[in-house]
Amino acid sequence: MAGRLFYLLPLVLITLYLPASSLAQSVTASFQTNPVDEDRTTILICNVNNLGTNNVVIDRTIYSRTEQLVSGTQILPSVDDNFFLSINDNADGSKTYFMTIRGVYHITDPGTYTCRIESTGGAVITSQSAILSINYNPISSDPRCSIADSNTDLTRLPGDEVVLACTSEIGYPPVDIKWSYSGCNKDRYVPAPTVTSFGFYNSELKIALSDQDNGGMFTCTLSRPDGSYSKGCSVGPFVVLGGEVCNMESTAMTAPSPTYHGKMTTDGMKSNAMTAPSLSPTDGIMATEGNDSWTHVANKLLCMLCILLCFVFYAV
Repeated sequence: MAGRLFYLLPLVLITLYLPASSLAQSVTASFQTNPVDEDRTTILICNVNNLGTNNVVIDRTIYSRTEQLVSGTQILPSVDDNFFLSINDNADGSKTYFMTIRGVYHITDPGTYTCRIESTGGAVITSQSAILSINYNPISSDPRCSIADSNTDLTRLPGDEVVLACTSEIGYPPVDIKWSYSGCNKDRYVPAPTVTSFGFYNSELKIALSDQDNGGMFTCTLSRPDGSYSKGCSVGPFVVLGGEVCNMESTAMTAPSPTYHGKMTTDGMKSNAMTAPSLSPTDGIMATEGNDSWTHVANKLLCMLCILLCFVFYAV
């Protein structure tokens, strides 16, 4: 037994006097809040074990471009002033690097952040990455609608094909996009939009106009399923030459005009029944419901005054 301990003793002594730089190094990377809402603050946390005389480097990669942020214990001078670094020496000998990012912006800040340990010669010993995502809605000017043809005139002929365009940032998580139609053409079919481009919606809608599309309007709407965001833009109304005038309220009726009760519905028609005002059969004066016209009241007062004068004349 004593012989075995004699052989193990050198190994124990070597382990005790082994420099920290030769022990296994490790690093972890994570964000305190991820994804984070735009304009808010998040912190990249890098835990480093057995750093020894080696160096810590933090960088980020956005759109295939890598930028170094931290080297050793300093943020590089070229880095934006919304980055702040603090380092904590832990009781177990490890170190924790806290890199605070204030006022995150969806164009400049999302991407892959990497914490790594480098030797004094610059060789990478170990590393770990964390991906930062930022919640945001499209900018206030989006969406933007237009006619994507060389002819941008809203006055067209039946059968003309029109290409409508809707452009917007996608947002994160991506917002929903759809086209809709309002007008008299109840058979109008609006297909799902074609979407292209990374980070942006470039939606095109091809429509063949008919004479029933006179006065029609096409709307592109961005929205979120939870109802927290909804914005839209429209193209129209189109004037289709030879088409009938599209007016859901101009129904052929005898005078006087009907009085409408109720609110407008989404298809442009009144929601409740129409009630026409009644007519007096004796004097032809229009009377509104429950109220005499001023002319009719004046006539009644004049008759009563004449009767009163007659009584006064005969009494005298």
